[in-house]
Amino acid sequence: MNVKVEPHRCPQNHPCPVVRVCPTGAIRQRGYAAPEIDKAKCINCGRCIRYCGFGAIRSA
Repeated sequence: MNVKVEPHRCPQNHPCPVVRVCPTGAIRQRGYAAPEIDKAKCINCGRCIRYCGFGAIRSA
């Protein structure tokens, strides 16, 4: 499972709460932009997918 962000589904108007749930720190956000996923750090645990209420983070 690869994880990706779909920016068109992300409201991009707040600090993304999903950043906090990543156990490896693979998700970061610059300002209020859509979060970015560092594929090298991502362990594909799926926590971010389950936590995102907008469905902006999905498996690829």
